[in-house]
Amino acid sequence: MNLVEEAVRRIEEFYRKQGDFHIMFSGGKDSTALLLLTLQALPKSKIKGVVFTEITGNTAQCNIKYLEEVIEKLGLEDKFIYSRRGDLDFFQALVKWGLPHIKNRWCMTEFKFKVWRSVDIDKALIGVKYSDSHWRRRYTWDKPKKLRGMLVFSPIYDWKTEDVLDYIKSMNFPISACYEVYGHSGNCMFCPFRTKTQIEKIMKDPVWSSKIAWALSKLYNNWGRREAKRWLRFYTTN
Repeated sequence: MNLVEEAVRRIEEFYRKQGDFHIMFSGGKDSTALLLLTLQALPKSKIKGVVFTEITGNTAQCNIKYLEEVIEKLGLEDKFIYSRRGDLDFFQALVKWGLPHIKNRWCMTEFKFKVWRSVDIDKALIGVKYSDSHWRRRYTWDKPKKLRGMLVFSPIYDWKTEDVLDYIKSMNFPISACYEVYGHSGNCMFCPFRTKTQIEKIMKDPVWSSKIAWALSKLYNNWGRREAKRWLRFYTTN
C-alpha cells in the first residue's frame, strides 16, 4: 500500500470510528493535500466543516485569496468556516508578550485555540508531518489524540514535503502563490522559526517589512534583540 492509499485508509478509519469531523485548512501545502485526500476518501457530506483561521494582522492576502479559490474549485462553500480573532492584532500581541517559543506558543493559544472554541470543534483532521521538525517527532501523531479538548489526527504524519508536493501535482492542483513570493503559505507572515530565505523574501515586501520592523524594535530582551537582528538585516526603507 502506497502513502496515498494508506492516508485514505486512515481517513476512512477515522470517520468510521469517530463520525463527522472538521478539517483544519490553512492554505498551506500540507493542509491542501489533506483536504484533497479527504475528498478522495469520503463524500463531502461526511465533512462537518472546513475551518480556516486567519492570524489577525499576520496573514497575507495571497493566502486568503488561495483558500477562497480552493474552496470554490472543490465546491465546499457550504462547508467553509472562516474564523479570526477580532479584538487583538498579532503584532500588538508580539509587543505585549514577546516572541512565542516552544514552551509558550501564545500565538497558537490566542489566535487559534481560543478561536476554535467559538467554532465548537470536537473532532478534526490536521496536516502535521514528523519530517517538519524534531519537535513534531516528539509527539504521537500516528493515532488520534486529545488536544485542547479536541480529538485530532494527522493522516499524513509520515509524509515528507516531496510526497505532499507530488500528490498535489498528481491531482492537477496548484499550491498557493504565496510560496513563490514569500517562501511559505502566508498564513503566519512573521514567525521566529522562519528560515533565512523566507525572511529575505518577506522583508522585500514594504508593507510586511514595516510592520515586522516596528514590532521587533519594541522587543528588549536578549532573544528579542537577536531575532530583530536576524530580520532587520534585510530591512530597507527604500
